[in-house]
Amino acid sequence: MDAESDGGDVESVFSSTTWTSGGMLEGDEEDGTPFYTLTPGESPGETEANKGLQLVSRGNRHQPIHVPLVHLLRRALLQHNWHQAAHVMSALCTEYHDVGHIMWQVGSEVLYNHPGTEPIHLQSHADNMERVVTLNRFQVHLEFIFHLLSKGHLEEAYEAIKSGPLRKKRALYFTKATQPVWVPVVKAYTGLIEYGLWLQGRDKVSQLQDVSGLTGGYDTQESVMLDSTLTTCEETVQRYAGKAEDNFEDVLKEPGVWDIFVTKQVEMLEYYDRTEEAGKVLQSYWEKNPENPNAHKYYYLFLKRHNSPDEQKVKVLKELQKIVPSDELMLDLVCLKQEDDLGECLCVLFDLLDHHCWSQDIRPWQKLADILRNIHTMQSPSLLESVEQCWYIRRDWWPPYHFPPSSANHMVQTHPNLACAKAVVCSLMSADRGFSKAVSDLLQPNQRAVLEEAVKIGDAWRRSQNRRRRSQNCRRRRSRSSSASSSSSNSQKERHSTSSSSSSSDSTG
Repeated sequence: MDAESDGGDVESVFSSTTWTSGGMLEGDEEDGTPFYTLTPGESPGETEANKGLQLVSRGNRHQPIHVPLVHLLRRALLQHNWHQAAHVMSALCTEYHDVGHIMWQVGSEVLYNHPGTEPIHLQSHADNMERVVTLNRFQVHLEFIFHLLSKGHLEEAYEAIKSGPLRKKRALYFTKATQPVWVPVVKAYTGLIEYGLWLQGRDKVSQLQDVSGLTGGYDTQESVMLDSTLTTCEETVQRYAGKAEDNFEDVLKEPGVWDIFVTKQVEMLEYYDRTEEAGKVLQSYWEKNPENPNAHKYYYLFLKRHNSPDEQKVKVLKELQKIVPSDELMLDLVCLKQEDDLGECLCVLFDLLDHHCWSQDIRPWQKLADILRNIHTMQSPSLLESVEQCWYIRRDWWPPYHFPPSSANHMVQTHPNLACAKAVVCSLMSADRGFSKAVSDLLQPNQRAVLEEAVKIGDAWRRSQNRRRRSQNCRRRRSRSSSASSSSSNSQKERHSTSSSSSSSDSTG
């Protein structure tokens, strides 16, 4: 059977009444088990067709459905035989009344792919499915809208969503618990379609302005008509922008993740130079969604575009760092804080490089190597303490994770600068020289000199750490010894006092 067989007339297929209980046209033949037909006035229990019937339970009601019919539908879908699938769906719609989800999901797939499908068929199918009480009308309508949008039919989608369940009296039949969930969703997508129409209109206005510039200065009938068309188009664009903005504003008052919609609203506000309003929209969204990484990103990127103070940008990025320490914007945070807080930059970079996605990216490794060299040059006790704290919790797993000697050869061949930066960090932090030595043997002389300098700095730092630890241990031992001596002296005094009391007591007796 050809997967792309003849399309047929969809309208006639779905209006046909000549179906058998097996879902095939009378006269059609199928290999294997035959399909039994029901003659007028004959019930399923009176024929052998009942052998192939299965009961589908819905609450206290049971509806028989023909198993071979379902198998036939499945085969038609797998073979993309949309014409036969349409025939089977028609049989389902005609004979079985409690298969709403099958009719909607499979029927939509058939219609979307059937070569003979017209928009009127899709609209009719969606309207019929909205009347099925077992389906969510809002969801059915939105899925139909999504199909229109996927085909680029913005105007048709806009007309459909304006005449959907929200605008019809039958929407009142929804329970109070169901309706509020879908109302903002439908409004959001209405605004999104209006945004798309605004974009289309904006492009058309730009084209008309270009043509008007070529014909400007000529008082001709064509020029007058062009100016009139341009004015009408500009008014239409403004109207779509206003409607989309109203819908987006209503949606953003509701709790939830509205990422795609807030970005479109901000784009329109920025286009009309309403920057302050756009900033307030993003700030409000950021404050309402502290666990949503995109809310932080959108707000930060807006602040960056408009050259806002560094304090504001740092505040947003610090909040983002708490929930996504591996985000690329952490490199921006390092750049913003590098001048005044190397200790914080150090922690941000270590947290970033804990994640595998950054193991082969030179940017954080180069920044970390530069910051470590600066800290060792400055010899600030507090910064050196920060370095030691960051490394202490990673000293057991970073060397095999980031610095395996077996990776040195390939890394130097494919990315020598990355290999050099990682070897510098390894030399500064770890006493394990396997990776650094392997890289050094393969580097160019100028890069080898940088690495040798890092080795010297790292060795000096580790010697300093060892001396400090020995000094701390000596102080602890002296402190314990002093405490022991003091305790022994006190014990002797107590024993002497006790013996004196005993002597006095004996003499008195």
